[in-house]
Amino acid sequence: MFTVNKNPTPTDLRKFGWAMLFGFGILGAILWFLHSRKAEIGLLAWDGSGAQIASSIMWSAGVFCCVISLASPTFTKPIYIFWMSVTVPIGLFMSTVMLTILFVVLLPIFSLIVRRTDPLRKKPHSGGTYWEDYKPHEPTIERMRRPF
Repeated sequence: MFTVNKNPTPTDLRKFGWAMLFGFGILGAILWFLHSRKAEIGLLAWDGSGAQIASSIMWSAGVFCCVISLASPTFTKPIYIFWMSVTVPIGLFMSTVMLTILFVVLLPIFSLIVRRTDPLRKKPHSGGTYWEDYKPHEPTIERMRRPF
């Protein structure tokens, strides 16, 4: 199973900081954008709503994690361990759910679609053979430039 790396390298901690900046930045931007569309205000207008405050907190958390991870990797280590300890079980659960959906829902549907057609041309043609007649291409200059 997956375990949390309790002794990350400084490179791992810097990557963690950049990932937090990017992840919290994207989540905050999505929340801000959805609120501004719902409230019918300008994209950059501030109305002090809960969604905008939450967006600002996400951006601040992302910037904080990135700056701290770049400035002091030793201070980032407890944040990293806590974050990974919380998110690894969530990731295991979600991957199990997604794979279950894939194998129970999508693969049977795909199988039914493929069985109705013959994409590999496995069914014998007339005469009981798998032979396909060769259709030569006309030898033009354009065909010679692009042979496939």
